Amino acid sequence: MASIVDFESLYLSLAAELEREKWFDRHWQARAGLYPDARAPKSVAIQVFKDTWFNEEGRGIHLESWMTNADVARGTAAFVLHIESSKERTGINGKTLVKALFESCGDKIRSWEGYQAKESYTMQPFIKRGVVTPDTFSKIAKAEFTRLAGIAKDIDAAIEKAKILS
Repeated sequence: MASIVDFESLYLSLAAELEREKWFDRHWQARAGLYPDARAPKSVAIQVFKDTWFNEEGRGIHLESWMTNADVARGTAAFVLHIESSKERTGINGKTLVKALFESCGDKIRSWEGYQAKESYTMQPFIKRGVVTPDTFSKIAKAEFTRLAGIAKDIDAAIEKAKILS
């Protein structure tokens, strides 16, 4: 049976593939690997984020995909926007940020097949659990991150608005 370790190379390859995408300019970063570390991994994940999203330590605003061993057994991977930045660290109220984001692109997010939007869940305002196999992962994940990167300008604008309103 496959495990998260089997998917690690796929996540690392995905990071390299995304870095070659047209939209992935010098303001973007991607980090992939086993979490919390390779000695005792609980999941394999990738975070994709812009340099203005307070994600220096992996605890800011980022687009993310992950798989636990249970996800591998089910054949699913999560695709989400995570907002893990505290007001104390960033000066931004998360609820204000999510409200501003949904005002600008909430209808678009709700129209995406398979995505569940939860405006009240600040840390993870939307998620999709996509069906993947080792053979389909790269194509599906690349398409999802390209879709998510399409709202980066909305995220940027929501951050700016939240800075003013927080």
